[in-house]
Order: sequence, then structure tokens, then C-alpha cells
Amino acid sequence: MIHQITHQDLEHVYANAVNTIQCEMNFVNAVQALEDAAKAGHGKAAMFLAELYYQGFRVERDSSKAQYWEKLATLQA
Repeated sequence: MIHQITHQDLEHVYANAVNTIQCEMNFVNAVQALEDAAKAGHGKAAMFLAELYYQGFRVERDSSKAQYWEKLATLQA
């Protein structure tokens, strides 16, 4: 059986990942959760990832990744 991912599910994943990045030390799992949510269509997650990579906050600064996530966020808007 295939589980349908709802916008509410994605919003929950996004909120948990943002909280983890801002408050905890488990950045790798939180970034992965954001990437999964962004790839599933959550535009805010994609834009948040773009900002993380542009600023180098909790991840290594990477303008290519930032541009990728920004473009994805734009397409999902």
C-alpha cells in the first residue's frame, strides 16, 4: 500500500526540521528531512534550504545547492 503524503504531513516535517536546525545539534537528519519535504513539493522547505546554503548556516556554504533549492521553491510556488 502506498501512503499518500499530505500537505499537513509535509508541514509537520518542515516544522520539526526547522526546530531541530535552530535548537538542536542533529543538523544532518534535519537537513535530510527538509530535502525530502522539498522534493515532495513543500516550497517553504526548499526556500529554507536555499537560505541555509546561501548563508552557510549549519551546512557548508554552497551557492550551487542554494540556487538549486531556490529554483525548486520558485517552481513549487
